[in-house]
Amino acid sequence: MAMSHCRGYQAKKRNTGERKRKSLILLSAEGKNKTETQYFTDMAKALNLNIRFAPGNYTDPIHMVEALIKACQEHELGTEPEDRAFCLVDSDVNTDKNVQLAKADSMSQKTGIFLIVSSPCFEVWCLCHYGCNSTHYMSSGAVVDDLLKKLPEYRKSGEGLYKILAPNTATAIANAKLLERACNDAGYMPHTVEYSPSSEIYKVVEYLIERAHAD
Repeated sequence: MAMSHCRGYQAKKRNTGERKRKSLILLSAEGKNKTETQYFTDMAKALNLNIRFAPGNYTDPIHMVEALIKACQEHELGTEPEDRAFCLVDSDVNTDKNVQLAKADSMSQKTGIFLIVSSPCFEVWCLCHYGCNSTHYMSSGAVVDDLLKKLPEYRKSGEGLYKILAPNTATAIANAKLLERACNDAGYMPHTVEYSPSSEIYKVVEYLIERAHAD
């Protein structure tokens, strides 16, 4: 499993005789747009997965992790061993955000949440479905502009995005890993603004595909 180096959310004890439920995946996505939420909602429907979202319209990593921790407690995440919680964060391009990312990373590791960073934004993952572009973007808008050249019908609402991209998922995973390798080779530190372009969304997608085959 691609994420075996990280521990999952601490498991809760399930009462003997209690009916086993499907694995639960909790996600926290930025509130400023619903692209990620719609993408994973559609993926959950397509693959028959049990995915829920942490409430709130937070856009900063720290509050997003805090909201996800609370949601984990409310849903008793960890009742099943394959339960997972992912916080989906955009690094953007302002290096001031590195402080927030570092704190969110520390909070995540202490609670078993997986911090998933796209640099500068989620649309890098979308572009990976069409190729491996190592352009160092100066803004998130520039990424969207490149995506529109490949996918003119793209909208921030994300409606229909998963269905369009799904046939090229394997390509996207491979390209995301190539971008990650390039960042590592360049000496960039993961979960920083400088670690760009990159997207760890592939880690979530790989896990969801694995659960779809197992549950």
